Amino acid sequence: KKKKSMRLCFSTSTSPSSAFHHHHRKSNFRRTQKTSSTIVASSESSSKMEKTSLLATPLKCMIPTCVYLDYNATTPIFPEVCDEMLPFMRTHFGNPSSIHAYAVPCSVAIDVSRERVRKALGATNGKKEIVFTSCGTESDNRAIDIACDLFNSSASSDEATRVLPHVISTAVEHPAVLVYLESERKAKRLTYSLVPVNEEGAADVEAFEKQLAEFRDRVCCVTIMQANNETGAVQPVRAFADLAKATNPKILVHTDAAQSFGKVKLNADDLNVDAITIVGHKIGAPKGIAALFLRESFLSERTKEIISNGGNVDPYRSFLKGGGQEGGKRAGTENVLHIVGLGKACEIADEEFDAFVAHTKRMRDLLFEKLKASTKIGDRVFANGPKDDAKRLPNTLSVAIKGVNAGALLVELKDQLAASAGAACHSSEDGGGAISGVLLAMRLEESLARGTLRLSVGRHTTEEEISRAVEAIEAVASRQIENK
Repeated sequence: KKKKSMRLCFSTSTSPSSAFHHHHRKSNFRRTQKTSSTIVASSESSSKMEKTSLLATPLKCMIPTCVYLDYNATTPIFPEVCDEMLPFMRTHFGNPSSIHAYAVPCSVAIDVSRERVRKALGATNGKKEIVFTSCGTESDNRAIDIACDLFNSSASSDEATRVLPHVISTAVEHPAVLVYLESERKAKRLTYSLVPVNEEGAADVEAFEKQLAEFRDRVCCVTIMQANNETGAVQPVRAFADLAKATNPKILVHTDAAQSFGKVKLNADDLNVDAITIVGHKIGAPKGIAALFLRESFLSERTKEIISNGGNVDPYRSFLKGGGQEGGKRAGTENVLHIVGLGKACEIADEEFDAFVAHTKRMRDLLFEKLKASTKIGDRVFANGPKDDAKRLPNTLSVAIKGVNAGALLVELKDQLAASAGAACHSSEDGGGAISGVLLAMRLEESLARGTLRLSVGRHTTEEEISRAVEAIEAVASRQIENK
């Protein structure tokens, strides 16, 4: 039998009613049958369009004169994602918490999207383990908060003997982790330590093991990104998780997979983690939507233990409080439109994984090869990060051009090339005049660090765009070198 993809509003169901019966909406079916049939018909129509992948296809939204090589900063919203979202802009506006005919299509859409995210992450129970959030920063912050709250709830209530929870992270994390940890440290709510990285940008496992031993009883959380957003270095998440769990099973292990999702294999059980952050706008969904996986078995066991010892804990204390949305975990009327977009993007990432990896790797390698082959700058071009291809993202090229000011180059090329000199979410206005903290942590030579470009290809990058980008970089870089 031909494999059928799960379509929004259950277009693969034999009848509209099966979707609503499955989602416990029996009493509402008669009132929603007409609306449901319309949605299913629309989904079946869009399914026909989805059979042909748009991988490597140029997008109409791209500026013809400006090559986009900043996919790690954000992606365009994929056409299939737009198609899936349109009915929730034009037709289905109901509040998903209501029970009437206007609400049901929206609540069903959230259920379908949550299932798509669950499947993509290898989670066990979507309703209990997937929480939709507003962004990766919120997800990262809340994962740390949950770990600290669990620690504090099980610690001594005697102020004289009470100790602060300790979080271990790495020196190359996103500011969503590093800045938050420093803010909480200043507020005297936690302490933290950072594991150094080697010259390829990979976290030092032995150094991590030493920190576990040093802060042993106080460690409540280990948070390590699955892959770095600037260099593409894939981090030893499983090694960190195994060591943490061997030291103390109560440690919550979190990975920020914002940059890695859809690019390297991601499965909660394979990584042995308790929490995962994914972000919509990195994978073809809109900005303003993300998800946080929280392992139900871990939270349930920790909560029961704390309560049995006479304590009291709400693992979701730090989330928004109010209504009972997201299973009572995070209050606030659900952003149905963006949730639908995230769900569809997760489905595309899951289905296209092998083809996406092959395409982006080919584009990335072609980009580096053309830069190295340049007669004007080739001998000054060096790749940063892991030398082993299996240890870096297939789409990311951190490339240094010795003797060049990368920030000034990007400013001059801003109408011809979209790229970054560091992570776009914390670059300076001059295009990256300051040296990236990630490159500093890797102890990269200053002349190379200042000349480093982060070039990231994506689903819709073409060979023609690669050639144009190289020509533009070569022209400005060679001129800078000549003028020195």
